Amino acid sequence: NMTLSTSNMTLNTSFQSNSSFHSINSVSNISFSTPARDNDGSHHYSASPKIRKRVSDLNNLAEYLQEYEEKERWLSRGSSDRSLTGGWAPRPSETLPPRPYFLATQNQIVSVSGDTSYYNQQAADALLERLGISSHSLDIWTENVRKWISQTIFQHIHREIQTINKTLDQVGSAECKIGSVSTAVLSKISTSKHEHIANIALLLPYLEVSVNQEYLVARIGELASGCCVGSFRWESGGKYKNNQWNKELPTDSQIVMHCIATYLDSHLPRNPMYPEGRTFTTQYFVQTPSKADTKKREYALFQSSIHPPHFKLLVGDEVWEVSKGRNNLFHTLILLLYYLREEQHGMLGPVNLGPTGLNMTWIIS
Repeated sequence: NMTLSTSNMTLNTSFQSNSSFHSINSVSNISFSTPARDNDGSHHYSASPKIRKRVSDLNNLAEYLQEYEEKERWLSRGSSDRSLTGGWAPRPSETLPPRPYFLATQNQIVSVSGDTSYYNQQAADALLERLGISSHSLDIWTENVRKWISQTIFQHIHREIQTINKTLDQVGSAECKIGSVSTAVLSKISTSKHEHIANIALLLPYLEVSVNQEYLVARIGELASGCCVGSFRWESGGKYKNNQWNKELPTDSQIVMHCIATYLDSHLPRNPMYPEGRTFTTQYFVQTPSKADTKKREYALFQSSIHPPHFKLLVGDEVWEVSKGRNNLFHTLILLLYYLREEQHGMLGPVNLGPTGLNMTWIIS
């Protein structure tokens, strides 16, 4: 937000570095510091402001804005493609994409244990007050979770698809590109050409959300575009062969939830009770028509409806629910992170969600 008065020209703005937001007032006296290198080789901007000349006219203001845009472009280039596992897997996020995402009016949170079609504003306000979540914080956290989904999951999946398809071209299997054949065919290729495309086995679980691989791969590319899954349509999706989306295709909410669950599956230790390796999906995610039995789980995400998609958080004997609509999935994920931070010491099972682990708690900082 910028305010320029005629009597005293002052610019107020804010910027973010990693998961922290730092407000800068009277930016006429501020300049950004030189980027420093951390021990792991990554860069960061110091939060400490330095003195520069006062913004006294529009030329100086333009000069400042140019410096700010250069800083944003530098941050966007600073993202690493490293993975925790040595092979390919979407990595825990390190920095936030720099461009702002502007939210529409946010949906409120409501906790219910009965008919979820009834929305009680007073109950929503009471839950927000009990949890200590302001509407402003919820807006910021919604922006953060969208950035995390874009940067940590979809952009990496999209790049890996492109890399593997390029390799398939080079080894004479252009007819078997991802998006052109089924996951069963890709699984066979991953065995026969393992020395060339070993990472395809890690990618396959993300593609199992739909049998229509052509649409899915195209939609993943669209969701990877930009910095905040800006093309996300919670109850529908994108066009397919120049035709409008239909219910034979997965909704964007379904794709996003599946990819998040698969990402967490890949980072949770394998449990012998779940031989397919889907520990999070099996233990912490319930999808209709399965019943949400709160007595069997301390906490879990619950998708109570496919069309339109609707998600809730089960916490003990309670059901924490956000209102229906475009932010339902994002706010439910936020509630899960909030619960894990406050009641589970920032742990998802044995995995730390803080900076030394999956680095997700910054989303609700």
